[in-house]
Amino acid sequence: MCNRELLDIANEIKNKDMSRFCEIYGAFAGLIHHFEIKLGYDDAGQELTVFLLELIYSLDTDKFLSDDTEQLNRYIAASIRNKYIALSKKKHRHMLELCELYDRAYCTEELEGSLTLGDAMRQLNERQRVSLILKYIYGYSDAEIAGRLGITRQAVNRLERRGLEILKEYLRLQ
Repeated sequence: MCNRELLDIANEIKNKDMSRFCEIYGAFAGLIHHFEIKLGYDDAGQELTVFLLELIYSLDTDKFLSDDTEQLNRYIAASIRNKYIALSKKKHRHMLELCELYDRAYCTEELEGSLTLGDAMRQLNERQRVSLILKYIYGYSDAEIAGRLGITRQAVNRLERRGLEILKEYLRLQ
């Protein structure tokens, strides 16, 4: 899509006409999907899509020439890539903190005293295990866990619910 087309669509969106957002999203959907997969968490695609919309709203259209170049296209693609990098760094930083908390929690008396619970915890994936430890050992709220993991409260709720189901099933079979 050339500057002229993108600028026209961006101006319509900025004037609260969302009917053409799908066209801009379609132009960058492949890039967003690529980064969503690389980030590897539930809401990554939504975060990048919201970022695209915010970028369009904040875009200074006067800085771009209304011609057939792809300057604006490259600018939006680079901005999405930069957002991916920021999200990736945030995720990495959170995972390091959580690994440290997880290591400390795994050595606490609550888990040492129960070999069965420790075995059960190993049945969970990393995110389920971390969210349950943060909630039930450290007393974090779902909102605090969501902030630390870089996901929504709903995603935390799903992780915890599924993790508890796995634990119950494992302990029932023991």
